[in-house]
Amino acid sequence: MLQDYSHKNMRPLTVGLMLRKLTVIKKCGFNYKNAPVIIGINLCNQAEFIAQALHSALSQSLVENHTAQIVILDDQSTDNWQTCCQTLIAHPCVTVLSAFCGSPARARNQLLDYASTTSAHWVARLDADDILDNAKSVESLWLRGEASNADFVVGSNRLKQDGQLLSVTNIAKPEVLLNPIKLTGFIKAFCHGLSENELPSCNLLLNTRVVERYPNILSAEDHWLIARLLLLPEYKGEIVSLPYYSVYTLDGIDTTNNKKKAIWTEQRQRLAVAAKQWMQAQQLPFKYLGSGQEGVVIQKGNKIEKSFYPWAINDDHVSWLKQALPNNNIVPQVSWHKHNEKWSYTTPNLYTSEIQLPISAIVVGRFLQGMYAAGICGLNIKRDNIRQMKDGSLHYIDVGTDIQPLTASKFVDMSARLYAIALLQLPDEELVRRTSSTSQDKSLQQLRGFADFYLALIEALHPHVGLSVLNAPTDIDFGIHQDTTLLIKACAQDADVLFAQVDHIVTQLNYPKKFKQIVLLLDSYQGPFLRQYQQGDLNQLLTSANELVNNGIIDELLIAPTSIEAISATYRQWFGASKVTQSHTTSQAPLFSQIWAFNQVTTRYVFQCDCDVLVGRKDWQHDYIADMKAELIDPKVISVGFNIPKSTDAFVPYFGQDGQFAPEVRMGLLDLIKIKQALPINNPIINDKYTLTWHRALQAHQKVAGLSSLRGGDPATFYIHPRNEDKQAATLNQIRDLVAQGFFPVEQEEQFDLMTHANWQYPRRKEAVIFLLKGRFTAINKLERCLDSLRMQSNQSFGIVLIDDASGASHNWCYPILLDKLLTRTTLIRHQSIQGRVCNFIQAISDVCINDESIIVILDQDDCLMRRDVVKHLLDAANQGADLIHMPMFRPNKPLKLYQPSYSNIRQKGGGNVWAHQRAFKKSLFESVPHSYFKKDQDWIPSVTDYATMLPMAEVAKAPVFIDIGYSYFHQRAEYSLDVKAEQGRLLEAIFAKGPLSIEQQ
Repeated sequence: MLQDYSHKNMRPLTVGLMLRKLTVIKKCGFNYKNAPVIIGINLCNQAEFIAQALHSALSQSLVENHTAQIVILDDQSTDNWQTCCQTLIAHPCVTVLSAFCGSPARARNQLLDYASTTSAHWVARLDADDILDNAKSVESLWLRGEASNADFVVGSNRLKQDGQLLSVTNIAKPEVLLNPIKLTGFIKAFCHGLSENELPSCNLLLNTRVVERYPNILSAEDHWLIARLLLLPEYKGEIVSLPYYSVYTLDGIDTTNNKKKAIWTEQRQRLAVAAKQWMQAQQLPFKYLGSGQEGVVIQKGNKIEKSFYPWAINDDHVSWLKQALPNNNIVPQVSWHKHNEKWSYTTPNLYTSEIQLPISAIVVGRFLQGMYAAGICGLNIKRDNIRQMKDGSLHYIDVGTDIQPLTASKFVDMSARLYAIALLQLPDEELVRRTSSTSQDKSLQQLRGFADFYLALIEALHPHVGLSVLNAPTDIDFGIHQDTTLLIKACAQDADVLFAQVDHIVTQLNYPKKFKQIVLLLDSYQGPFLRQYQQGDLNQLLTSANELVNNGIIDELLIAPTSIEAISATYRQWFGASKVTQSHTTSQAPLFSQIWAFNQVTTRYVFQCDCDVLVGRKDWQHDYIADMKAELIDPKVISVGFNIPKSTDAFVPYFGQDGQFAPEVRMGLLDLIKIKQALPINNPIINDKYTLTWHRALQAHQKVAGLSSLRGGDPATFYIHPRNEDKQAATLNQIRDLVAQGFFPVEQEEQFDLMTHANWQYPRRKEAVIFLLKGRFTAINKLERCLDSLRMQSNQSFGIVLIDDASGASHNWCYPILLDKLLTRTTLIRHQSIQGRVCNFIQAISDVCINDESIIVILDQDDCLMRRDVVKHLLDAANQGADLIHMPMFRPNKPLKLYQPSYSNIRQKGGGNVWAHQRAFKKSLFESVPHSYFKKDQDWIPSVTDYATMLPMAEVAKAPVFIDIGYSYFHQRAEYSLDVKAEQGRLLEAIFAKGPLSIEQQ
């Protein structure tokens, strides 16, 4: 059955940063709007209890006299609780809110944060499965709190189990709760199960000025809060023993579930230890600064000391922090100590101040850049943990387990939280990690301005991802040979290769200095031809020639005239006779068109060549024209031939006795002034046709006139001439590309003519890490950025396979120049016709790469690496046995989206992000996948090949690994059109419809 490939339909619940999205479902009436007391009820799927809780709240005296309103906060309930109490919530004193909180502690904190934005001064807690004991329950606590200006008031409660009141009650005793020594003893007793009573934590009236919140732990969060309120010196509390405040349900859902878990006992035992440490810290002759979930902080003179709870940090994390913390003021400079199996540290008092909101984006950005550069993330971002230095810079003081190694995910987390607090001034808990069906990036998009801020932040951290304005090496003016024209000669037989060959010749020759003019000569003669190998097609020849003009590859198109007058006049000039009117020689070799073209050239020198020559460049800085013109200074030298493949890289002195060599007709530089000064020259006539071509006639004249044509020079630039019988060889396009790069087999050395049967093949690669760079018409500045990111790698032991899928020589001629020193480690493949993505994969991985253990890294030409140590980490992973490797990708058009792969049941997870960059795999893993997985029906899949290749590889990988040390890969592309997306959708359906690949199928 066809499976749905949709990411949306397959997305499971995930944990990520989410906004609470507080929404007012129902507002209380006007008479309750400014009530000083809020009775706060949090619920999540507690429909069976909420009605009785609401009844008890509505019966309160403070509600009846409009002094209290009831606020219900619904945390993602799905039990349709409103239907069982519609009449109750319709009361004008009731406000109904909804929010995405994710835990009881965070729901309570959301209600407290909401209350702090209203005119209310007090929040009375009521759990949805409890009830208030009597009509005066809230009033009794409120009157005591108002009278003493307290921060909180604690009351007593009765107990109910299985619907029945118990004889045992939980009396709040001021002589215990307000005495630190007795209180810590009591906490120790009940936390270890030695007391019938617990802290009366549910019976709390809290002033809205108090910023203390419930810790987000799995159990006993209310006990931790009440213990801190009672023990910490900054808070003033009152105790109301009677009347009872509430009736507490012992078989409540959360309590029942928690008691079944070890965490229930563990959190209470930890509270006993922490409470004792809080009390002891206040008894020391030092200034108590604060405490949290990790330990207690005091000031000793000019030193700050943090003492950790025994469980709060381990030796391994301390060891990591010692080497990880940067030596700057982003975090404290600490000295570690261990005593009685407990860690502590001291740090100099920098006399920082509380943060003053809002903070500028520049200050926030600098802090985050410093953390990223240090390779660390602070995960406990809140107001108490961020201080400001005297210069305004930020200082993260919470050194402990919440400082973690940098990952892309944690960096987004830290950045978003700090942005929300420092710039948007949102509450500390507005943005926290929660379980949700909404993706994190979509949630973070709701943070006003954050996406733009984060994009700028990442680009500032990786400035090399920016694009240069330079679009090609030829944008730099290297000068022009003002006295030299390039003349390319073609006839009707060349029609099918004209565009590719002229494009090749021009781009190979027009650097480092340009010709003044590039001219294409067409001979309109349609046969028979000398050494004819196919029928000529003059119409196609003209079409291709005009295309060359329109694309700016040639400057001028010359078509030799056919009039008798023009032919006679030209022959008279060159050979002293005008009676011959045939354009070709007795052997059908072209004559007239070429010498006529020489007469049209306006420069002294003409570099003339046949359109079928293959031009090789070993050194793109070699100014071969300057070398050749230097030889023409000799008044006896009329031409210099172009070099051929040599068996040496050494310069070969130019040579040629008088008349030894004819001017090189296939490819050479002519001095037209000297040649025209020698005219007319002898050329025998038979049957009204000349017998010699122009270059053979000049050779004969050289012998009698003491002139010469030379050969030799620097073999860094050379040419090869395909014979007519070889011009339709299937490998000719590949040979052209290899020659262009300066490659030729040993059999080709010292040979003018192409040796088609020699071993023409692209260089093989066997490095441990090989980058595969594929593309078509990639912008030059993007390819340059990509290559620069490879050049910056700290480990340079990698190889490269770079494939251009038929962009044409006008575009890709400069790739060897861009590669520069990388060229010696690169296999460059430039196709003449489009091969398609899968075929390029197979050619690169199966043919070019010959080491089964090589790690193949996919790096698109318009993307780049973001880190300098990518190769190092890839090698480390491979050495540890990894056969499939991912590293984090950053997309500037989706800056908040993370792409963490999942390697199990990936077809049920919409691909599980295994398709995402940066992806790498062993050659042997790729070759273990049957080619049928790369096809739709019988055709290669033309796009979404990231899915087609990676899904089956991920399914059979034995050791996949995701290395997250921060962003590794910068992926930049334009948005696809609707038509492209539709086609991709159809292809994805076919890909996901294939059965998962198993090891047994390999």
